[in-house]
Amino acid sequence: MIAKRDGDLERAILYFFIYCPLGIVCPLIGQYLSSIGFSGTQVGIITSMGTGTAIFAGLFWGKIYVNSQKKRILLAAMCIAAAALGMASTATTVFAVYAFIYCGMYFFQGPLHSLADSFVLDKSRRFSAIRAVGAAGYAIAVFVAGKYAESHGLKNIFYIYGATFLIAAVLFMRQGEPASHKKKDEKIGMRVLFKNKNFIKLLICAFFFMGTNVANSTYFGYLFREQGGSVAGIGLAFLLMAGSEAPFMALTPKLSKKFGAEKIILIAMIVTAARFWFYSSGPDYTLLLATFFLQGIGNGIILVELVKYFGRIVEPKLSGMAISVYYSIGNSLSVIVCSLISGMILDQAGLCAVYRFFAIYNMAAVVLYIALKMYRPSEPV
Repeated sequence: MIAKRDGDLERAILYFFIYCPLGIVCPLIGQYLSSIGFSGTQVGIITSMGTGTAIFAGLFWGKIYVNSQKKRILLAAMCIAAAALGMASTATTVFAVYAFIYCGMYFFQGPLHSLADSFVLDKSRRFSAIRAVGAAGYAIAVFVAGKYAESHGLKNIFYIYGATFLIAAVLFMRQGEPASHKKKDEKIGMRVLFKNKNFIKLLICAFFFMGTNVANSTYFGYLFREQGGSVAGIGLAFLLMAGSEAPFMALTPKLSKKFGAEKIILIAMIVTAARFWFYSSGPDYTLLLATFFLQGIGNGIILVELVKYFGRIVEPKLSGMAISVYYSIGNSLSVIVCSLISGMILDQAGLCAVYRFFAIYNMAAVVLYIALKMYRPSEPV
């Protein structure tokens, strides 16, 4: 339950609007770029450059965020910049110019969600419920954007993208500043963070887990069609899978309290690896639809509890930087590696082999998580 009196209701609305832009653009960016004349190679280059920019941007903005005294203004400004660049991208069909604008958009958009997580974790104990509203925002945006693009054209989704980020900027400005955990005039650098051994261990585990989630979004549609599904069915599948994350996110505090946060992360990793191994067997599209909830179990727990875990194993003053680095290296860099390897596997061995790779990649995360003893409660080092 999200209580209005604590300001959590407004934070939940904020999360709805900062995750809407991802749901609006991410599933449709490839189709939009193709519609303006870009080749498959050019589409791959642009999206990879965006993800690559997010790696650098996360490290850059993470350091600025932890040393900033006006965090809400910084986050609002990043929303406005991402909105402006997203809408500006519709003004060109020149490859080099578009790639430059798209990278600029990702420079502000890429780290925004990690910094928002840190911002909310500093201000609320109901992060799981608030993040669940973000997942719902993403799922609803995927569905609405698809319908809107079908009726009004793909170009117009960027105006909705911009509008939702502008609303998020207003909501950020309405928030109070989180408590400061650092001394006056103290400057915090990345070196301090990387002295934390538990942070390094968890980052390695995250690297071998997170990349497959985004890569799956690229290849699932192909798998669904190959196993007999329709184009319309892909939209339904994504709506069910993304929508199933929200209830599990809301449920994680109870699961965490009963079994321990570190242990339910391990369970979620195992479920995800098993899900991809099942996909590698080439099940009928009806079975792919019927098992939509497996994404909810895996992502619903991981996307909430892993962020909280990173925030918990470092000193409070390092939380924003730790979460930002996790998104940059444990997530974005992992996405690039998974996308490149899975693309090569697809060409050589087909879709089922791609999903076997996803399963093995995630099992490496499970083995490391156990071997490094990250399933045990950890204290800041």
